[in-house]
Amino acid sequence: MADGSTFGKSKPTIAIIGAGLSGLCMAIKLKEAGFADFHIFEKAEAVGGTWRDNTYPGVACDVPSHLYSYSFEPKADWSMVFSPGGEIQDYITDVTERHQLGKHLVFGAELKDAVWRDNRWHLTFANGQTHQTDFLVNCMGGLHIPNYPDIPGQQSFKGTSFHTARWNHEHNLSGKRVAVIGTAASAIQLIPEIVGKVEHLDVYQRTPNWIVSRPYMAYSEKWKQRFKRFPWLEKLHRLQIYLTFEMRFPLFRQGKFFAKRATRMFMKHLAAQVQDPDLRTKLTPDYPIGCKRILASDTYFPALQQDHVSLITDGIAEIRPEGIASHDGTVRPVDTIIYATGFKPWDQMDGLTIKGKNGLDMNSYLADGIRAHRTVAMPGFPNLFMLLGPNSGLGHNSVIVMIEAQVGYIIAALKEMTAKGATSVEVKEQEADAFDAQIQKDLQGTVWAGHCKSWYQGDDGRIYTLWPWSTLRYRREMKRFKSREYEFEK
Repeated sequence: MADGSTFGKSKPTIAIIGAGLSGLCMAIKLKEAGFADFHIFEKAEAVGGTWRDNTYPGVACDVPSHLYSYSFEPKADWSMVFSPGGEIQDYITDVTERHQLGKHLVFGAELKDAVWRDNRWHLTFANGQTHQTDFLVNCMGGLHIPNYPDIPGQQSFKGTSFHTARWNHEHNLSGKRVAVIGTAASAIQLIPEIVGKVEHLDVYQRTPNWIVSRPYMAYSEKWKQRFKRFPWLEKLHRLQIYLTFEMRFPLFRQGKFFAKRATRMFMKHLAAQVQDPDLRTKLTPDYPIGCKRILASDTYFPALQQDHVSLITDGIAEIRPEGIASHDGTVRPVDTIIYATGFKPWDQMDGLTIKGKNGLDMNSYLADGIRAHRTVAMPGFPNLFMLLGPNSGLGHNSVIVMIEAQVGYIIAALKEMTAKGATSVEVKEQEADAFDAQIQKDLQGTVWAGHCKSWYQGDDGRIYTLWPWSTLRYRREMKRFKSREYEFEK
């Protein structure tokens, strides 16, 4: 597919890769800014990203829905404070239709190659289609490639196995002996939902998580009507949630007062729900709170204490045709294995080639450390920006806040480029290096730089996923596009 345009007219052609929350936000704001010549390429057959892919029982967001939605597209009738995944997916679909993005969407288009040549990006997709564009925005995100642990014997298992992000809805768990590998975010949502169906449940825990209370809270019809009738009230509610979450940030700067308070909250929640001292010990983390993702549930601990549930902490030695062998030599037969083992946050580059100026390969650039200038741009790759790129993740607030700030920044870059009559914009290498050095220095003062192993860090120990400061600071720094940090070419 080629749009046939040549840059030199007033507005560039734009390709957006990915139709999740970030890609759709980019598209909406492009239209509002007058950049209407764009395509959204999506590898699947529907919008939604992670909310399209994750359909396991109990899937929900751990950020309140009024904050985990676009500030410019409020929804007055969220059913829950923490809404289920299906409702979030419906919201995404509704927003897509409301902004008439259908004509811009190209489904079944998995990007395989992007090459900068003759001042344009030349794209090739897995289905053989090609496309040329002036400007490329990578919105693939980091939570769409399932992570499977490297366990000997996985292929020998004769039962049914699948990842939470690839849920097998045809497989009936009723009366089955089931093993769930992993005890993080998806597991604590999933386990309470299936525990009443299975004959026996083995839960394999490698590391306990910090889990705080999250009551079941639904919005009454009265409040839904109030939000609908008085939009300012919904905005005020969203602001209240935002500021409440933002006040949690000092915890991650190794603040002793906040860490002690949060630890007391966890211990109180654990003690209230788990009376068995041995089980409490197994469920108590030995690393600082916040070093890994903080989770919330009021149903997970009770589910673990049912008579037909076993929490196994000995570690998995191997998977056998009939079940799982732990390191203590015990072999537990199972019919079904569910991998609740998360995602590979930067493996979006697997099977994808992106080449910038002078044939610079992005994988080669990132070999020295996954990084991006102001989390959105890389030197050597003109007219290429990304959303939810390196160091734009959060441990305390809604990622939607980051997406909207990044989109505004990229729109500003496009406006600056067209105002200058330039055909390309590229971050200066020295500016990118200085930003990366500063952000890595700032991260050393956080709890994430501790000794616990988490998906926040790469194998080299480098923290490439998280923003080291508050979202207020991020929004302030991204509010103005600093053209002096970039090279413009006419």
